[in-house]
Amino acid sequence: MNLSKFRKHIEGKIIYLATSDKNGKPNLITVMYCKPVGKNQILVTDNFMNKTRKNLLLNNKVSIVCGTGEEWYQLKGTAKYYIKGKWKNMVKSMPENKGLAAKGAVLIKIKEGYELGTGKRI
Repeated sequence: MNLSKFRKHIEGKIIYLATSDKNGKPNLITVMYCKPVGKNQILVTDNFMNKTRKNLLLNNKVSIVCGTGEEWYQLKGTAKYYIKGKWKNMVKSMPENKGLAAKGAVLIKIKEGYELGTGKRI
């Protein structure tokens, strides 16, 4: 899936990130500092994640809702949490994270997407 058409709905916007624990109990958070970093990848900063971080370490399946105005999308994929290396360094250096913890980086690989309201696969 190519995220280029979603860039305007992700970069600099609030997205909604859903995870679940090992028992399937859902958790939903808002995320402000994320950006597309590849054709099908989104990089998310962990500044305040607690349950979400724990969930990601146990279950890597995620769902994102992003959009503006009347255009909203659900993107599904898998995530990997980084506490060091390239992705961690990238979130730490993002101007938006200046003065914030930037405890880790979450790299999400999008595998499928849907238009909200119609359910149409994109």
